[in-house]
Amino acid sequence: MPVMDEFKEERATLKHGTLQQKLSYFMEYYKWHVVVVVVVLSLLVYTVYHMLTSKDIAFYAAYINSLPLGSSEEHIQAFAEYAGIDMDTNDLRIDDTLHLNLESPDQASIATSQKLMAYLAAGTIDVFLSDETIIQQYAYNEGFYDLREILSQEQIDRYEPYFFYMDQTVADALHDARNNPDYDYTQAPEIPDPKNPEAMEHPIPVGISLDKADSLSEFYYFSGDSPAIIAVVISSSHPDMAAKYIDYLLETPAAP
Repeated sequence: MPVMDEFKEERATLKHGTLQQKLSYFMEYYKWHVVVVVVVLSLLVYTVYHMLTSKDIAFYAAYINSLPLGSSEEHIQAFAEYAGIDMDTNDLRIDDTLHLNLESPDQASIATSQKLMAYLAAGTIDVFLSDETIIQQYAYNEGFYDLREILSQEQIDRYEPYFFYMDQTVADALHDARNNPDYDYTQAPEIPDPKNPEAMEHPIPVGISLDKADSLSEFYYFSGDSPAIIAVVISSSHPDMAAKYIDYLLETPAAP
């Protein structure tokens, strides 16, 4: 029987068939059409919803090797009020899920390193907060701003006693070493005391010690042998907001 005649016969039979027969016929011939339409509509609805509800990230802080002691939301809301950020249209993020062990990297350290690498490349992260060892590691890989480029003179005068330095001369030597496969690392220069710029050839302030940041200690504890240090990431999309965050941490007293 020709295909068209067979098709006409099926349609005639289906016309007087039961509801179950009609549904079975429809699913047999139009199932994949329905699937495609549902998938396309779902993607369209998701995209429109995301566009209408997503907020701009006004500030992103990476807390490395930290332990929450209180509500991060309370800390975020307090900073938003301090900086005059509208939380209806903007988002502030504190990522306190990051854990790094430079001496004995584990799975968590590897995952954190990969995440940081991706976020730094994308300009997502504005500040690092961590211990001296980790800040120093990224500083000598040229990961942070010279704070004199983003802080006002008033801020520099106020926070200079708490500055954390790197020696640009040593950083340049280490950079050359990383690009020289024949370099003898036994001859690599020692990293000087980050709190003693007088012992450096070319000191650059890249961080600020937060041992006086009483409000921060209400919400977070940082592991390590030194107080937490804040540094502004060189790829930061909001260095002005990072400067405000430094003020907030160092100028806001702990709750009574």
